[in-house]
Amino acid sequence: MAITLQHVRQRLSEPEVDYSAAAELGDDALPHLAELATRSDTVLACKALYLASLIGGPRSTEIIADAAEHDDPIIRIAASAALRNLRQAERTR
Repeated sequence: MAITLQHVRQRLSEPEVDYSAAAELGDDALPHLAELATRSDTVLACKALYLASLIGGPRSTEIIADAAEHDDPIIRIAASAALRNLRQAERTR
């Protein structure tokens, strides 16, 4: 099954996001998470960054680093937290 932007958005729009299940979307979700992280919906952007940090890998790091330069300070804070989460996850591997 191909992962679509709509599928990723639906997972992140749930009131209680199951991030463990959403992370199983894997690398195929990363292009969509990158797009969501740049949108004007701050809550969805922050959720996208967190999910990217759980998926991990070089593309996740790139998405989070780009968000660290976002105009919205809330998204920059979320990027900082996601980067810390990503680094902790990489240390435990």
